Amino acid sequence: MYGMLHPRGDVDRLYLPRQMGGRGLMSVEDCVQAEKKSMTEYAKNSEDILMKAVYREGILCGDEDSNAFKERKIDERMERWKEKPLHGKYLRETKNIMVEDSWNWLKKGYLKKETEGLITAAQEQALRTNVIKAKIEKRGVSAKCRMCDARDETVFHILCECSKLAQREYKYRHDNLARIVHWELCKLYGLNRENNWYDHTPEKSQNNDNVTVLWDFNIQTDHVITHRRPDIVVINSSENTCLIIDIAVPADHRILLKEKEKIEKYQDLRREMGKIWNVKTRIIPVVVGALGAISNKLEGYLKDMNLPNRLESLQKAALLGSARILRRVLEI
Repeated sequence: MYGMLHPRGDVDRLYLPRQMGGRGLMSVEDCVQAEKKSMTEYAKNSEDILMKAVYREGILCGDEDSNAFKERKIDERMERWKEKPLHGKYLRETKNIMVEDSWNWLKKGYLKKETEGLITAAQEQALRTNVIKAKIEKRGVSAKCRMCDARDETVFHILCECSKLAQREYKYRHDNLARIVHWELCKLYGLNRENNWYDHTPEKSQNNDNVTVLWDFNIQTDHVITHRRPDIVVINSSENTCLIIDIAVPADHRILLKEKEKIEKYQDLRREMGKIWNVKTRIIPVVVGALGAISNKLEGYLKDMNLPNRLESLQKAALLGSARILRRVLEI
């Protein structure tokens, strides 16, 4: 009724703990069974003659204790979720990437419940994209994207690959993450900023006696370099250091690859800036999956910038941007 669970969403996931990617609901059936297990344990260990007699009659549950029962049910549900061809695809593709912080948006519940339901449905491939309509429902429609008509319309095509959405929707989502990083850098170095990051409009160049922060700036070099316009550059003259910061919101299973691509992309610029400005230069990729996945390197990259842990803000901005894209496209 309220959009908190997609009609085709995974039911097993409903009853898994939120820190494991579930929705955290309690199963009435499991509660009853757990109470029966607890009663069996009590009768088994009781000194009361009548309770001992009840236990000997075997009218209660088996000898499995309630904690073991709960753990077994969690393991069974998780395994069923993983094995499902569509619902479990996200888990299978990100099994070597996901860290505990990737589920913070579920664990801490800082999204509206209808948005939460939309994101979980997207992870489970439950949204009615053209691929689902054509290949699963057999409705006789084209599987091509309704926006670009170039490739099959999957969830991740809508979120990360559609050429018609790149310069507007993807840029809006990307710039929100970059704005958070820029706002925090301005706060760190005492530069002008708004009270809230979402009101912050980065200037092309801001500086004080020690630090210069550049936003989407075309770096002039002595040699021809293809990639010389990173999202943010921080030049610290007092420490003779320079940070090249670039942001991305790729498909979740590609976040490690995208981090590597960012580092490789700006190697020529890093070397050239080091020679021209005589500074120690480092590349910092800030990559968050379109559906919330975070690599185990991101927290370290934030520390390298001397920024506080803003994983939740970055994750929330990426998820809200993705939810906005999904709503706009799927309603057409």
